[in-house]
Amino acid sequence: MTSSITARGAYREVASFDAGNAQIVPATFADVKGIKAIVDPYAEQDLMLPRSTEEIFENIREYLVYRIPTGVIGCVALHIFSPELAEVRALAVHSDYTSLGIGSRLVGACLDEARGYGIPKAFTLTLEARFFARLGFRRVERDTLTLKVWQECYRCPKFDRCDEIAMVMDLV
Repeated sequence: MTSSITARGAYREVASFDAGNAQIVPATFADVKGIKAIVDPYAEQDLMLPRSTEEIFENIREYLVYRIPTGVIGCVALHIFSPELAEVRALAVHSDYTSLGIGSRLVGACLDEARGYGIPKAFTLTLEARFFARLGFRRVERDTLTLKVWQECYRCPKFDRCDEIAMVMDLV
C-alpha cells in the first residue's frame, strides 16, 4: 500500500501495482464479473447507471478493461451512435486504484478507438465534469445532443431529476 492525496486533499491508502505489467485490452467474457464488481459500488451510490451481468455480456465488444496480473481494476465502454458520434460510458476504476491516472488512460484508449473508426465527435454524460474537462471535453447543453443519446435514461434512478453534465470532444 502507498499513500495518495485525493482530489479533496485527504490522504488515503491505495494499493500499489506495477504499471509496467498493466494493459488496456478489449474485454472478454472472463472479465464480466470483474467489470460488474467495479461498476456496482458506483451504481449503488447513484454515480453511474447500474449494469446487469446480462447487459455487460451483450455489450462486451464495447468494453475495454485495465488489467493487471491480479485482475481487472478499471473499465470503460465506447458506444457508437452513428458515423459522427460515439459515447464514452461506463468508466469506472476500482476504489483502491483511483487517482493513479487509470481513468484518463482508459478514456484515451476509447477516444483512440473512436478516431480509428473516423468518428469526429465523442461525448459523455457525467457527474465528474472536472475530470473530463482535463481530458479536453467541453460542456454543452444536453438538448444539443441527438435524442438517441437519451435511450438509457428510463433506467436511471435519477430519471426525473437528472444531474448529469453533457460534455463533448471534437476528435478531428
